[in-house]
Amino acid sequence: MAEIEIQNLRKHYGKHVGTRDVTFSVNKGELFGFVGPNGAGKSTTIKALLGFIFAQGGSAFICGLDAAACSKEIKRFTGYVPSDIRLYGDMRISELLRRNSSFYKTENHGVEAARLCELLELDKSKRFHELSSGNRKKAAIVCALAPKPDVVIMDEPTNGLDPMIQLKLFTELKQRTGGGVTVLLSSHNLTEVQEYCDRVAFIKDGKILTVTDLTQVHPQKIVTVKGGSFEHIEDAEIISRDGDRCVFRHSGNGNALLNLLGNINPEDFTVQTESIEERFMNMYGGGG
Repeated sequence: MAEIEIQNLRKHYGKHVGTRDVTFSVNKGELFGFVGPNGAGKSTTIKALLGFIFAQGGSAFICGLDAAACSKEIKRFTGYVPSDIRLYGDMRISELLRRNSSFYKTENHGVEAARLCELLELDKSKRFHELSSGNRKKAAIVCALAPKPDVVIMDEPTNGLDPMIQLKLFTELKQRTGGGVTVLLSSHNLTEVQEYCDRVAFIKDGKILTVTDLTQVHPQKIVTVKGGSFEHIEDAEIISRDGDRCVFRHSGNGNALLNLLGNINPEDFTVQTESIEERFMNMYGGGG
């Protein structure tokens, strides 16, 4: 069942296009990645989901509630980590967490906040303006997760975090998604998306290019063949062709790929499992 549902979302800022056609859904208990270059429409989509801006077309729902009409209600069960952290500079972290807890009715909020501060190694006695960018990010993460929300939306949450803290954060997120919490993760770190996310949506120029299932049994393969009969390449996405050399993407199982190669009868070939970085570069870097 979809906890987040976005259909044909469209938002313009004057002549600038924020999103032109964003459609995807996130299932309950899923850790869903959202990737694309700067200016592709990720933050615009997230802001529309949370009711910070209003779209000119399409729709966005969280847990069946309209994002525009029910923004206040949605925020009661949704945790949010923005990419740019701006909290009260003179407040100590302990005070920020108490203020944050006043917006929710969650039991044992203080106990959970203390546990997360210890987990992420965040000093509660410091004032916000004294923190490094990484520790400011930790403060935002604790504020988002301490109320034990049903839905978590995170925009570049690991920027500034050291690798050990990143690992602790994703261990925490996977435990929560295992318990039914839904997480939408916008990130430029493609390695963490591939390692931890169940599915990922790729956005470019305000439009979703594709949604990829990272848990599929048969990962996509990048196959390079030299020579042979290219007309026999079926059920595959050709990335490039240059003379007697062809590069294509194949998503079938091993037997299907062997049969395909048998039909092509190439002089030589190589097969590599495609990483999400390669898929990203193929879609955004002019490779396909």
